[in-house]
Amino acid sequence: MNVALIIIDMQHDFAVPGGSCEVPGAHATIPVIRRVLMRFRELGLPVFHVVREYRADGSDVEITRLDALKEKNMVVPGTPGVRIVPGLEPEEGEYRIVKPRFSAFMFTELDLILRRKGITHLAVAGTQLPFCLRATLFDGLCLGYRMTLLTDASSSRTREIHEANIRDIRDAGMACVTVEEYLHALTAAGGREP
Repeated sequence: MNVALIIIDMQHDFAVPGGSCEVPGAHATIPVIRRVLMRFRELGLPVFHVVREYRADGSDVEITRLDALKEKNMVVPGTPGVRIVPGLEPEEGEYRIVKPRFSAFMFTELDLILRRKGITHLAVAGTQLPFCLRATLFDGLCLGYRMTLLTDASSSRTREIHEANIRDIRDAGMACVTVEEYLHALTAAGGREP
């Protein structure tokens, strides 16, 4: 099995209505992400829950987010906002990766674990597309992984931003498909790279 699912930043502060940094549309993707998550579980395929955590003093936040962190107590360990949203919580045997920057690959053990497991293809879902998903997709491509964006299992602040990013990602040679299309191909491929 050479396929893994990467779910990015589906945390209360980003994906629950009223979260301190709510991404419009992120909450609506939860059932779609859950659908692909459940299929990966049924097939026994690896799942990675990639999350963001910031120190309360802001010492580890990107410089462009420092003011926002001072205004909003976002994804600080120990707060309700850092938790993964209901319905997408990790199960035993799944991986939880804390990323200190936009990309799930930067300063994390993600690449090491993927290579150890022989993973060559990654399906990516979560929020938000123009930042953390995009950085992860491009870094994964640069590291030699076959990358697939699950277009309806991802969100952006606006539909226009979402579509523009999908065009860029597709133009870079990465697959951009719906969960329905992906699951059909995954089933046909018997859990191998669709």
